[in-house]
Amino acid sequence: MTEHLIDLNRIEVYEGGATLLSLLAYPGHREEETRAAVHASLCHHALRVICEIAPDWALWPQRIKPIYALRTAREINRDLRTLQRRLRDRKAAGRMAIGFLKAAVGSPVVGLAAGRSRLSIDQLARLVLDDTGQTSPENVEARIWRPSLPAIHIATAFQVFLQIAEPEMDKIGLETFLLNRGAIAGVVRAAEYHASIIALNPRLPIDPARLIKIRLAETR
Repeated sequence: MTEHLIDLNRIEVYEGGATLLSLLAYPGHREEETRAAVHASLCHHALRVICEIAPDWALWPQRIKPIYALRTAREINRDLRTLQRRLRDRKAAGRMAIGFLKAAVGSPVVGLAAGRSRLSIDQLARLVLDDTGQTSPENVEARIWRPSLPAIHIATAFQVFLQIAEPEMDKIGLETFLLNRGAIAGVVRAAEYHASIIALNPRLPIDPARLIKIRLAETR
């Protein structure tokens, strides 16, 4: 499986964030073309946000890849609209998988009855049912859980970051994960750690061989 290396010393921060978000939303091995298009749209969005934050930045020559600037409004709106739906699904799957990770390290799972000897996908699907727009746990498993599995370690890391950061921040949007170097690095490192927990616990209903390989380049 291809390893996705994010080297924030060699690329723009927003490119690293776009890689992270596009992998999370489109983890399938047959989604490379769509993932590349979404990556470009995210970079375009990031450039526009930078212009709004620092208007003078746009008045000076900048090093950018033309493909980002050449995305059409129609392409960007389509890509970001679908991305938001995908991220909603990944967050739900991440909340489910956090239950398995907690069980693996011996922590209680909030929302489940005490004394349960083993978690099930059905139990955890019921906990997120109201947030998914699905009508049954079976639909959650088929439409949200299974498609999320290659990026489930990223989804759990993403969700943990949101749980920790949201009490301190009014709202966390795409921009945080496109422009905040610390947020990007934190999610990637947490995803690596969660992947290691999955690899060490063969009883979890997650195949570690299917997980996307993602890591940060070592700092110099």
